[in-house]
Amino acid sequence: MIRTSDDVIPPLDETGSVLRREALEHGLTPEDIRQLVRTGVWVRIRRGAYARRSSWGSLSPERRHLVTARAVLRSLDEPCILGHVSAAVALGLPTWGADLRTVHVIRPSARHGSRLEAGVAHHSATLPEEHITEVDGMLVTTAARTVLDHARSSSFEAGVVTADAALHRGLTSPRELLELLLWQQEWPGSRIASRVVAFADRDAESPGESRGRVRISQARLPRPQLQVEIWDPSGILLGRADFLFDGHHTIGEFDGRIKYGIAGSGPQAAEVLWQEKLREDALRALGYEVVRFTWDDLERSPAWLRSKFLAAFARAKGRVPTGLAIPRGGRGRV
Repeated sequence: MIRTSDDVIPPLDETGSVLRREALEHGLTPEDIRQLVRTGVWVRIRRGAYARRSSWGSLSPERRHLVTARAVLRSLDEPCILGHVSAAVALGLPTWGADLRTVHVIRPSARHGSRLEAGVAHHSATLPEEHITEVDGMLVTTAARTVLDHARSSSFEAGVVTADAALHRGLTSPRELLELLLWQQEWPGSRIASRVVAFADRDAESPGESRGRVRISQARLPRPQLQVEIWDPSGILLGRADFLFDGHHTIGEFDGRIKYGIAGSGPQAAEVLWQEKLREDALRALGYEVVRFTWDDLERSPAWLRSKFLAAFARAKGRVPTGLAIPRGGRGRV
């Protein structure tokens, strides 16, 4: 008869996993394992791997992916390296729109080519040592290699989200991405990866801003400046705009939030919204138009976004804003 849950082997930690063979090596029987799953103490996270249901249910999709990835690495019969979207998750990079049910590993010595098996995508690819790093005891591809591999195997928009974040956090550089892109220029998907590298911008500070940049480009709008400080004539900083369309005196704000650089816990949500309204009124008083868009708006057609901004451009035509707009790395009146 199975022992109590306090007596059985737990997963490696509260957010970890245990393999079937590890449980058997520690004295559990196959019936013990089946009963742990039936009674809800353990949850099966993949073939031959389990986690505590109490901790598994509270994990984000990204954390679940990492726990599963660790189990995959321990279960394989030869050393493998996490790559593609799995490496992005391990590096803490955003993976918008990715299917996190599949763990991606790179097997440089694979004899049977790339394949998808039991929830694991096995990639057979050249992987020099300089393309490998270690994160929390796991071997993963470096940020630059991860950005390009993810871009080659995903959509342009998903690739931009990850590339922007890697550049913004200083995990890679445009030069490093370009050098690696040349090295991979004959690889499948390299055309998408080259578009991602050319479009990526370290000044984008969130997945929403990255997706907004893609939508603005798809809408055939001018390329905006990012993270521009707006000061009033008396020297008061009104805010930092996500997007500023130079020459059109129009500010674009993702999700309606202007970043003020205010530290601490800040006022309550209602007060924040009220302060945002006051600042937006002040920006308009200086001669700027402000266009806000949300996550839901990003799902609309590019034509909808184009019409919103063109209408704002038309309203602002002929104005001479009195504010000082200072982009990152420079000063200037816009």
